[in-house]
Amino acid sequence: MTAAARLPRTVRNPYRVPRPAVISFSGGRTSAFMLKRIVNAYGGRLPSDIAVVYANTGMERPETLDFVDTCAAAWSVTVHWVEYDWDAPHRTRVVDFATASRNGEPYAALIDRKGFVPNVTTKFCSSFLKRDRIDSFARYRLGLKRWHSVIGLRADEQRRVLRMRARNCGSRTGAHAVLPLADAGVREADVLDWWKRQPFDLGIPSYAGNCTLCMVKARSKIIRLIREDPTLADWWIEQEASVANRTGPDGRACESMKRFRLGETYAELKAAALAHRDLFDDGAASSGESAESDSFDCHCTD
Repeated sequence: MTAAARLPRTVRNPYRVPRPAVISFSGGRTSAFMLKRIVNAYGGRLPSDIAVVYANTGMERPETLDFVDTCAAAWSVTVHWVEYDWDAPHRTRVVDFATASRNGEPYAALIDRKGFVPNVTTKFCSSFLKRDRIDSFARYRLGLKRWHSVIGLRADEQRRVLRMRARNCGSRTGAHAVLPLADAGVREADVLDWWKRQPFDLGIPSYAGNCTLCMVKARSKIIRLIREDPTLADWWIEQEASVANRTGPDGRACESMKRFRLGETYAELKAAALAHRDLFDDGAASSGESAESDSFDCHCTD
């Protein structure tokens, strides 16, 4: 064996993401951790052909919007803010921290357009409000035909990682999925430990997530959040009420089109939370969910 053959291979830094790239910034601790690692990998400043995009649904917690803005300022990163808007070019409106929706307007407009609410088996909210808006920005604002879509899935989210790699985002838009956190072996504990040492943080507990009462949360988490702030349920109740009289194309009522969750309406969830029922297990077993973790995949990541 020659000396050259014995030399160790150069290990690629997973945070030196291939370019051109579009980083999907969810506004959570994990994706912010990923963003900072990528910024560091490029010497403290992102190259011009790496864009950071945050897709706002209007139903993110206010702390999330503050956090996105703080990260951008602290790390000298330009974050492009986008929202769903049917009347905007390519259904995508460019906003910023000051003009971003904060009362669910893009989400409500999508429900009104569709005529029914998404649910855990038909999660069109994630695709229309998040993925498609970022893809639209990449294609029509940045002028990209093919790009690397950088997504913050961790190594301890193997089911989601495997599904993303299998799908690879490429057959539909020209985006090719890149998962630097999974490649680096980063787990949730690593992310949380890092944030404990930082001068600022997201400011919300991990169980809360970015979307106020996302339907894919475990029931126990939704009950807990409603108990902490009963007003969080009101928007979700209003949206279910807005489609209560809708019918399918054949004129028949379809109950699954009227509820975000297949088992209960948000009005029923709020009533259960305020009545202090299911105080110990929050009914997780009755709905077939784990009380410890969310049960369904979603494009919106932590």
